[in-house]
Amino acid sequence: MRTLTSILCGLILSALLIFAIKLSTPEVPEGMALIPAGDGVDAFYMDVYEVTNAQYRKFIDANPQWEKDKALTSIVGDDYLSGWNGNMYPKRKANHPVVKVSWFAAKAYAEWMGKELPTEAQWERAARGTLEGKKYPWGDAKPRKRANYNRYTRSVSFRNPPTKEVGSYAPNRYGLYDMVGNVEEWSLDRLDVDDIHGRYHRMRGGSWFDGAKDIQVAKRSQHPVNEGMGTLGFRCVLPKTETKSMKVATDIAAWLSDEMCGQFDSAFYSVSEGYTAPVNLDAKLADIVMFNTGYPQTFEKELIRVLREVGPEGAEDMPYEAPIIYYDLILRLWRLYLEVHFNHSEESVFGKLRLFKERVTENIDDIVLSDGC
Repeated sequence: MRTLTSILCGLILSALLIFAIKLSTPEVPEGMALIPAGDGVDAFYMDVYEVTNAQYRKFIDANPQWEKDKALTSIVGDDYLSGWNGNMYPKRKANHPVVKVSWFAAKAYAEWMGKELPTEAQWERAARGTLEGKKYPWGDAKPRKRANYNRYTRSVSFRNPPTKEVGSYAPNRYGLYDMVGNVEEWSLDRLDVDDIHGRYHRMRGGSWFDGAKDIQVAKRSQHPVNEGMGTLGFRCVLPKTETKSMKVATDIAAWLSDEMCGQFDSAFYSVSEGYTAPVNLDAKLADIVMFNTGYPQTFEKELIRVLREVGPEGAEDMPYEAPIIYYDLILRLWRLYLEVHFNHSEESVFGKLRLFKERVTENIDDIVLSDGC
């Protein structure tokens, strides 16, 4: 009897111990790995694989504004999803990493998933997989059959690049696949300087295009924020502690209004120097608005109408004609409207204008009193 009692007690204690261990062990989200804190980085979860074509297809199905033929060229580039046939990825490539995706599109996907793009520090800590100071996620040995790299030839198509299915090679010690090679990966971090041609963000990991030296963990590169490449994809992270970064809708709106500001200035300068005939200025400005917003310039009358309704004394006298006289003010209105547009893509234009009116009312001082664009 004592033996039976001892066995039962032992089983109960074992069950309690297993239960306690489960309670103390954090539940790792599906498809992610826990990256412990270290190197000044808090613990976080990272996608085990790069985001695939099939996963990205689900995103655009749920968010039609990011479909290949609907996304704004100004924020995704001319080559967005160029290897796709409409909204269908290339045959037999469902589980290959998605490419030709701009930073804005990658961040929009991450937010839709409730995640974020990794910072450079997060990416590098995860890629090393506890092997500090080593060239690659597996150590210092040459890549050989450990990564998809050095695949470029003259016959290679960047529209249908020689990527491989995610997980085709052994993972690192954190259980992460393809941290180097296959495709480079967008990071959250912005290059710390502005190039005269625009804004750039960091990329890490190297790709199928690169040689062995260029897929080392420490290698860094950068690319324009509004363009993708056939060598560039991404994966997401989920911080364990709450973090705050600018929402993609706010970021896109700010970036586009800044772009229009510079393009307007360039157009005015071109006329003042005699490079462009004054009669062509209106058409040039209209092209700038359409390219950056997807709306005809005549839509600015709606933005002015809202301002006249809620603005301070004198706003009602702002003319609908020749709004370019107030182009810095118009750009601030566009910034608010575009933020609403990307935050509430499911709304009709009338719904967006209603929400825009609320935003103008809340920010009227910043809109009217700010200097320049």
